Amino acid sequence: MADIVKKNGINFGIIVGVVSILSSAIIYAVNLELMVNIWLGIVLFLVNLVIGIVAVAKTKKAMGGIISFKQAFSVYFFTMAIGSLIGTLFMYVLFNFVDPAAKETLTQLTVEKTVSMMQGVGAKTEDIRKTAEQIQATDNFSIGSLIKSYFFGLIFSIIIALIVGAAFKNTSKSAE
Repeated sequence: MADIVKKNGINFGIIVGVVSILSSAIIYAVNLELMVNIWLGIVLFLVNLVIGIVAVAKTKKAMGGIISFKQAFSVYFFTMAIGSLIGTLFMYVLFNFVDPAAKETLTQLTVEKTVSMMQGVGAKTEDIRKTAEQIQATDNFSIGSLIKSYFFGLIFSIIIALIVGAAFKNTSKSAE
């Protein structure tokens, strides 16, 4: 694999990680409720997506406009894997060492948001109660939960990387 693929994957992964840390820290400082805001989550996902696509585009340009599916896939995947790891480690430290009490606040906010959403779609009271109990019983910031979330995120990143890799691949100048 070309050195530029690894280099860009690492460099842009660090950028995604820094964006993740900064956005999480700002959200934490401004209003913890924003951490359970679905629209903000979508915006942050789109920011990461753009950074990953830029990583692939810059790698393709550095390779003279020729990039294989594997190389495009790898740059995007490395970028997201490294960035997500950095962000996950930050969340672990923030909610387990810096401010463990914030975990309880986030859990309560998640319960309220979920209950409201389930009521909005007409879910049964018993189903709402069970879901609320499950959320309260789960420590989403334990090392196990964060590792599980990280790997589920990697699976999602693989799917996106497949799409991005297919969109950017070419094997000759004439394929551009």
